[in-house]
Amino acid sequence: MRSTIELRPIIYLVFLGSSWGLYFSMLKVAALSGISYVGIITLTTLGVAVGMTMIALLRRRKPKFSPRHHLFYLVCALTGYLLPMIVELLVIAHMPAGVLTLIVSMSPLATLMVAWIMRTDTINLSRITGILVGAFAVFAILLPDTHINEAVAWYWMLLTLIVPVSYAIHHNYASRYWPTGSDSYQVACGEAIYAGLAMAIFAMFHWQWQDVQSWNQGHSAILFMATIALIDIYIYFELIRLKGPIYTSHANYFMVISGVIWGMVIFAERPSPLMWISALLLVTSLYLVGRRKTEKKNEHV
Repeated sequence: MRSTIELRPIIYLVFLGSSWGLYFSMLKVAALSGISYVGIITLTTLGVAVGMTMIALLRRRKPKFSPRHHLFYLVCALTGYLLPMIVELLVIAHMPAGVLTLIVSMSPLATLMVAWIMRTDTINLSRITGILVGAFAVFAILLPDTHINEAVAWYWMLLTLIVPVSYAIHHNYASRYWPTGSDSYQVACGEAIYAGLAMAIFAMFHWQWQDVQSWNQGHSAILFMATIALIDIYIYFELIRLKGPIYTSHANYFMVISGVIWGMVIFAERPSPLMWISALLLVTSLYLVGRRKTEKKNEHV
């Protein structure tokens, strides 16, 4: 029994990182299937919103909707859902899924930099070293001969950097302005509802009905992304409960490698040795940034 209890967090951690890495390949499947970008974002966010609402009803803890909560949900929906997904959809058809994974996995580095600017966290020697190593990883990714099968224009990769920066703003904003009395599921549900409503309103004026006229592999990918997001949310909070936020952050290591591997399996992408070096540098950078991180256990769970 004891070995089972100790093994469960490891299984959760590997699953979480692997599913995060798989997300980008599924997004590329949806983008290449002929479904419009508006359709992909709308169907995915509405799927997550419906799922989170069902969970909230089962838990009998619905999100709160005071004026303060409305602003919080709106900012988080924009920075944590809509802006990253819009950028990811714009660039995914122009780069390997593995490259997108590497760039997005820089979110912890961007989060630390924004936290330092906002004075919500501190910088020490280990973190400075990690940031410098991460900078080398970025440089390696941006080199023109990093990819063998597919040439990627530098401006697409620079545009992708908006994603980790957006996530960094989301994390720090949520940490500083977390609504008192709300737990993580309530906040996640409120964010998802706002993102889904925003896209539903936008889709009313820009909807392409052919997006839902016939089922294809893109719809399967969207359904998968929405479903796996709900599972990931549960595992994420369960890992924080069992092992704490520092342990949970190690899922980023698995995301770096799994994203590249999923791209190889699904799209036959063949990264060059330089890209693997970049992945190794990024894992090292994430380790150095989080190694001496002292955080209190998440109080919102």
